[in-house]
Amino acid sequence: MPELNEKLSKKIDALSAPFRSRIGIKAEGSDGFSFSLNASVPMAAASLIKLPILLYVCDRAFSDPSILNRTVWLGDREIVGGSGVLQVLSSRAWPIRDLLALMINVSDNTATNLLIDTFGIGRIQKWIGDRGYAETLLGRKLMDQAAKSAGLENLISARDACRSIRRIFSGKSPYPAEVKRWFLCQQFRYKLPGLFDEMPNPVSVYNKTGEMEKIDHDAAFFSYRRHDVSIAVLTRDFADRQKALAVIQNIGKSISDYLIARAAFDH
Repeated sequence: MPELNEKLSKKIDALSAPFRSRIGIKAEGSDGFSFSLNASVPMAAASLIKLPILLYVCDRAFSDPSILNRTVWLGDREIVGGSGVLQVLSSRAWPIRDLLALMINVSDNTATNLLIDTFGIGRIQKWIGDRGYAETLLGRKLMDQAAKSAGLENLISARDACRSIRRIFSGKSPYPAEVKRWFLCQQFRYKLPGLFDEMPNPVSVYNKTGEMEKIDHDAAFFSYRRHDVSIAVLTRDFADRQKALAVIQNIGKSISDYLIARAAFDH
């Protein structure tokens, strides 16, 4: 229904209005819904840079499935802080499949860096550019303060993040069910699905968050019955983090309400 699309667009516009220069949004729905705000502006990617890394490795695995079972060795020097569990586990041998799962499901920075070392920043970035992700740059590994001080950064736009999510969950997606479960069972659920995730709600949300100082992002695929919405919300320069989280959460709740209302018209 066109009026539902317009209502959702106005809702997202109103929620983001007070923060125009500090927020980027791109949303696309299966029923023609579309919303853009600063969608092509590159921002510090934080953990959203893990999306194109996942896409690259999965692309490689399509032609050579054995890649996912290849073992990568973790040395003490490769362990970094921030999010993740490898820094507290004793195992030092990990299949690439498990590193990908940890990178998405618990946003493991050490797992991400092992994947970057295994496949190479140059090759991953070339794939990113060749696939038309024009506002995405893999410039350094995670938690690499020396590289960051030297001016190297990871960047992504709301448009590229939304496109990454939609690529995985579109109807023509070749990605296996296990990849989608990594997002559905995502351990960081307090952003786009935050207002309804622990409540009875029929909408499924597959998401990947990112955060740094004064930065909060979330990219997600919302699905209910035969309707869906892909969205990326990127924020920056929010001195009051609660305001950024509130905007993201309310946008997520608006999308959930929209999909439930959409499905009601099917009956």
